Amino acid sequence: MRKDNQLDLEFWEEIPLFEGVYQISSHGRLKSFKRIGGGYILSNVNIKGGYLSIVLSHREEIRYTRIHRLVAEAFIPNPEGKSQVNHKDTNKQNNSADNLEWVTPKENVQDAIMNGVDFFSGMNNYNKYIRPKRIQQFTLEGEFIEEYLNGTEASYQTGVCHRNILQVASRDEYKPGLTRKQAGGFIWKFREGEND
Repeated sequence: MRKDNQLDLEFWEEIPLFEGVYQISSHGRLKSFKRIGGGYILSNVNIKGGYLSIVLSHREEIRYTRIHRLVAEAFIPNPEGKSQVNHKDTNKQNNSADNLEWVTPKENVQDAIMNGVDFFSGMNNYNKYIRPKRIQQFTLEGEFIEEYLNGTEASYQTGVCHRNILQVASRDEYKPGLTRKQAGGFIWKFREGEND
């Protein structure tokens, strides 16, 4: 890969299945050629400091991936076929090829423990915000209609906006002082005991 005297140079590689449409750089920047012939750098931010993700799309091809994985696939040899990519400095947004390495899941966990990553806050976040909650659908008169595994399934099955369903179920304000009473002509509730 890069030699010591080439650390400031930036190299670009085509992304497999998206040749001529997207390129990834050794500095972790993504370029699109969709609208401008010479290409343009895509803005990619995560204000919470998490991984930078992207959805690549061209014709029938769609790929959801993280920027650091694209960099590793393009610039870091992986002769042992390791499955995960580690940030050496623990900064999830430093996607320079020099900061990445292929690791096994076990090596990734060991590195995280060695660098003091707080696993418990992540687990608490998952349990509080991410874990799927069953959603129940009612008529406006309060008659039970159906129960869904989560808001995404409810939206898929009914065509009602996922965000609106969750706003009704959680009783969150969508504007200061305003809560949504119904979505799509239905009342939505988390199954009893799952709205905490």
